[in-house]
Amino acid sequence: MADLSTMRQPDPFARVQRQAMGILVIAAAAALATTHGLVEWAGVTDSLAAPVVTGILCLGGGLLILAGLKPAHHPHGRLGLANAVTILRAAAIAAIAGLVAVPETLVATGWALAGMAALILALDGVDGWAARRSGLASRFGARLDVETDVAFALVTAALAIAAGKVGVWFLVLGLVRPAFLFAARLLPALRGELRPSQRRRTVAGAQMAVQVALLAPVVTPPASGLLGVCVLAVVLWSFTVDIRALLCGKGRAA
Repeated sequence: MADLSTMRQPDPFARVQRQAMGILVIAAAAALATTHGLVEWAGVTDSLAAPVVTGILCLGGGLLILAGLKPAHHPHGRLGLANAVTILRAAAIAAIAGLVAVPETLVATGWALAGMAALILALDGVDGWAARRSGLASRFGARLDVETDVAFALVTAALAIAAGKVGVWFLVLGLVRPAFLFAARLLPALRGELRPSQRRRTVAGAQMAVQVALLAPVVTPPASGLLGVCVLAVVLWSFTVDIRALLCGKGRAA
């Protein structure tokens, strides 16, 4: 008779899934508590709009994360610190996103909001470092990091608009990458590979830094609008360079 201990080996990936679900629950709870605290700090005690928006984003984001967590995309026996940090970063983004639903809170929470955005930006460099140091880098982690960056750009753009720092046109800054990915589904040439680019990294860093700065109470119109126009123009230029390289079949040299 076969040894039962060899027949019932634990599934390493099931452990990864349990870790992910545990972190998602903790992150969602922290996000809801943070949103509630920010709303109360602003003196708005009779509105559930912000926590509801945060809760919906946490639920939807959590389901997408679990759906993308597959053995082929994360071939490791544990989730890893890097992915945990990225999930917490995504939850923090959901926490501040809730304030878009209650724009009257943005003045009172200005510095706290800018501080949280700066912390989220700082953590962006931690997850990649942790993944490389632990040897747990994966396709899942890389995709999660990129999509979290997209969410950060979109949410901070929406917050800047809601705070009256820039016009609705600034939302384009958060929609550029989703639009590019959608276009790639229609044009196979845009699915080509682009080698790492210092220009691309510099532009991305400057974009996120400017978006954080726009949330600071001291940055006001018309300076905030001019700053928004400049960063949007630079980001669109950078995407244009990459798109042109891909369409010309020179993606590797971009």
